[in-house]
Amino acid sequence: MKVILARTAGFCMGVKRAMEMVLSALNQKPEKIYTYGPLIHNPQVLTLLEERGIGIIKQGSPEPESLVVIRAHGIPPKEKEHLASLGCQIIDATCPRVAKVQAIIRKWARQGYATIIVGDADHPEVLGLMGYTEGKGHVVVNSEDVARLPYLERVIVVAQTTQSENVFNARVAEIKARFPEVQVYNTICDATASRQAEIQRLAGEVQAIVVVGGRSSGNTQRLVEIARATGVPTFHVETEEELDLAELRRYQVVGVTAGASTPHWLISNVVSMLKHDWAHRHGSFGLLWQRLWRFLIKSNVYVAVGAGCLSYTSSLLQNVEPLWRYFFVAFFYVYAMHILNNFTDAASKLNDPVQTIFYGRHRTFLFISGVISGLAALIIGLALNLLAFGFILVMSILGLIYTINIFPRQVAKKIHCLKEIPGSKAVFTSLAWGVLAALIPVICSDRHLTPATAVAFLFVAGMVFIRSGLFEIQALEGDRIVGKETLAVALGKERTFTVLYLLNAALMILLVAATYVGILPTLGYALLGCGFYAWGYVTLYRRGYVESNLLLEGLVEGNMLLAGWISFLWDPYHRIF
Repeated sequence: MKVILARTAGFCMGVKRAMEMVLSALNQKPEKIYTYGPLIHNPQVLTLLEERGIGIIKQGSPEPESLVVIRAHGIPPKEKEHLASLGCQIIDATCPRVAKVQAIIRKWARQGYATIIVGDADHPEVLGLMGYTEGKGHVVVNSEDVARLPYLERVIVVAQTTQSENVFNARVAEIKARFPEVQVYNTICDATASRQAEIQRLAGEVQAIVVVGGRSSGNTQRLVEIARATGVPTFHVETEEELDLAELRRYQVVGVTAGASTPHWLISNVVSMLKHDWAHRHGSFGLLWQRLWRFLIKSNVYVAVGAGCLSYTSSLLQNVEPLWRYFFVAFFYVYAMHILNNFTDAASKLNDPVQTIFYGRHRTFLFISGVISGLAALIIGLALNLLAFGFILVMSILGLIYTINIFPRQVAKKIHCLKEIPGSKAVFTSLAWGVLAALIPVICSDRHLTPATAVAFLFVAGMVFIRSGLFEIQALEGDRIVGKETLAVALGKERTFTVLYLLNAALMILLVAATYVGILPTLGYALLGCGFYAWGYVTLYRRGYVESNLLLEGLVEGNMLLAGWISFLWDPYHRIF
C-alpha cells in the first residue's frame, strides 16, 4: 500500500502556539492551571493534558487567583474582564488570526456597523467573535439563515477562520443581494484554505482518503465533507485504533490528512498503522522480508548488534585485540536496557504505536529475553574482571532507577528523578555506550588507557548522542505532552538539529586530527564515512524525506553497523572475535 500524507496535515499555527503556551506554563509548576474551555477539539490531547494536571473551566466558573489559559478560539472581552476581576493570571493563547478578526469587528462595531459572521453559531470561536459586535452580530451558515436576517443598513461580513471557502463565497453573494452597503472581509485562515485545496488535489491521486481528527472539530468535519464530495471513499478516524483495516486493504493508494487540532503523533500513528498492516499480510517473499526486518528493529536486536560493532571498532582504534566477550557484553547490555526503556516509556504509545503493539504481542518473550540479557551482560563482565563488572552493575542500577523518584522533594522542588533532568536520556545513553564500547575492551586487556581511548570514547558517545538526539526530535510532540525532559524539549527542534550538526562536524575533525598526529591508526580516516552517513540521515529527516519510523530507525542504527563493516574491511586480520 502506498500512503500519501498531506503536507498541510496537523496542527495549524494557532493551535501549535496555544499548545506551546500551555506546556510552557506547566514548566512554571503553578498550583492551579486551567484552560478556559477545552484547549483544542481533540479528545486524546485533552486526556493527556488532564493527566498532567490541567483542568478545564467553563464559562463563569474559574477559581479566583488561578492561572487560566485562553484557548486559540478566543473568548468574548467581557469574559476576559471577568477573569481579571477574580485576580486570575491570564495567558492569552488566542490565535493571532482570530485576534485579527476580533479587531476588525471591534473597529466597525464602534462605527455602528452590524456584523454578519459566516460560521457555526455554537462554535467557540464564533461565540468569542460575537462578544466584539456590541450586540449587533448575526451568524449565518446557510441560505435560510441569510433569508431570516433583519434589514441591516450598514454591514460587514467576516468568516469563522476555519470556514469553507465555498460556503463563505455563496453566503457573501446572498448577503450582497440583500443589503446595499456591505464590507466583506475574507478572514478564512490561509492554513484552512490550503488544507481544503490540498485535499481536493489529493483526491485525484488516491483511491481512498483517511481524515484524522476529533469529531467535535469543525475544520476536521469540513475536510471530511470536502473529501466525500469528491466521490473518493473517505474514512474519518480519531486514532489508529479506529482504522477499518479490512476495508482499507482493498486500496493500493491511500491519502491521509488531518484537521488543525490533530497532533503529529496521532497522524504518524495512522500512517504507521496502515503501513504496518500491509507489511504483516501473508504473501510474497518481499512482505516476509519486511516482517523479519521489522522484527529485528522493533525487538532491539538490530541496535544491540550495532553496539557490538562499535565495541569492535573501538578495540581496533585502541590497538586492542577484539574479543567476542567485548562484543557480547555490549550486545546484551544494550538489548536489556532498550527492552526496559520501552516497557517504562510513557510516551512510546504516542510516538510509535507499532512498537507498542509489538511489545504487547511479544511481551513475555521480550521481558524474559531482556532479563536474561541483563544477567548475561553481568556474568560476562564478571568473567572479564571486577572493574568491568562494576561498570556494568552501576550502569544497570542507573538504568533501573532512571524513572524512580530518588531526590527528596525538600531538596529538589522540580527534579525528583534522573529522567526529569533535561537532556539526561541522551547524555546517559551516550556515556553508557562509551563505557561499554571504548573503556571495557581496554581495561580488560593488557593495554593501558591512552589518548586513543579518549578519542574512541568520544567517537562512540558522539555517534550515540546524535542518534538519540534525532529520535528525541522525532518524538518531540509526544514527549512534551507527557512531560519528558529530553534534549529536544529543552532546546527546541531547530536548536537541537544545530547541536547535532555541530557535534557531527566536531567528531569528524577529531578523527582527522587524531589520525594525523598518530593517536589513531588509519582506521580513523576510514570512519569519516560514518560522519558523512550521520549528516545524511539527519538532513534527510530534517527535510521531510523520511516519514516512516521503521525506515528512520533502520537508517540511524545502520550507522553503527557501518562502523563495524568499515573496521572489518580495514582490519588486516579480519578479526571479528
